[in-house]
Amino acid sequence: MAGKDVMPETGYTIQPVDASNAAEVATVFRSVYGDGFPVPYVYHAALVMEEIRAGRLAASLAFDSKGNAIGYVSFFKCAPNPNLWEGGNLVVVPGGGKDELGWGLMQHYLQPGNLPGLQSDGIIGEAVCHHYFTQVGAVKLGFQECGLALDLLDGASFSEHRPETERVACVVQLYELSDPQGPCYLPEQYRAFLHGIYERLRPRILLPGTSPLPRHGETVATDHWFEEAGTWRFSVSVIGEDWGMFLDRILVKSRERKTVCLQLIVSTALPCISEAVAQLRQRGFFIGGLYPRWFGNDGVMLQQLFGKEPDYDGIKLYTGVARKMLHDIRSDREAVQRKGEQE
Repeated sequence: MAGKDVMPETGYTIQPVDASNAAEVATVFRSVYGDGFPVPYVYHAALVMEEIRAGRLAASLAFDSKGNAIGYVSFFKCAPNPNLWEGGNLVVVPGGGKDELGWGLMQHYLQPGNLPGLQSDGIIGEAVCHHYFTQVGAVKLGFQECGLALDLLDGASFSEHRPETERVACVVQLYELSDPQGPCYLPEQYRAFLHGIYERLRPRILLPGTSPLPRHGETVATDHWFEEAGTWRFSVSVIGEDWGMFLDRILVKSRERKTVCLQLIVSTALPCISEAVAQLRQRGFFIGGLYPRWFGNDGVMLQQLFGKEPDYDGIKLYTGVARKMLHDIRSDREAVQRKGEQE
């Protein structure tokens, strides 16, 4: 991990979390969230260090000229690909730092050497859509917008920048750090939509994913249940002959556990992705976008919402690219709903 970043014009320093300062992580979070932040390890120095030593977390603290901890930023492992990091948990103590501190924290891990390990394929983020700050910062830093996850978060969970909507959408953004390997098979249903995203990423070999579904084998997927948000995410790396039954089981379980947002990210390494997507659409799923490098190769995300209609007017999007994605995603959802009503 790199050493200190000094911001001489402000008097702030940014330095890695280590055993000497890990207790200050809790100080920063309590200043904003009290004891209510939904990731418990941030309140325990020993658990923070356990995450760092295990290679699951890269974290840094910002200090003012008096040595007070006034900010925190972290990147963590989120995907089947161990070389993909997710940026998040940017926290600034109220009154302790200004906009330039938040900006400096956002830039910190884009500097060479600040992410641990020999290989980092990129940084993925989900920028909230009830304000513009994170979206603006990420775009200015060179992140590319790749998707839009509707109703991903519970609006009531925000202690600061409280949203006006019950649920909060997020823009999927990527900062790619290595060249991808191997072909990407695209679902024919979303070829044009995905080509528009790929134009903004590093070059790939794009092929039509029109092979038939397998007649043997079992579907392989990992899942993550975000209980506080009511969001359930599956990462599908293998599709077997049980694909339809697999989807039906997920839908039944989703209703049992009162899921609000259900996401399936399907690997673009699968030549049968078009038929796999067809079965998803038959069950009410619609496009969400691309999760680049999610498996090493990319993932196509389809989503389904349970409950009320999304508050589209409450989704604040900074760029024309993001607004166009919302238009296309909304249109696809409505098309899937119309088809379901006709059958």
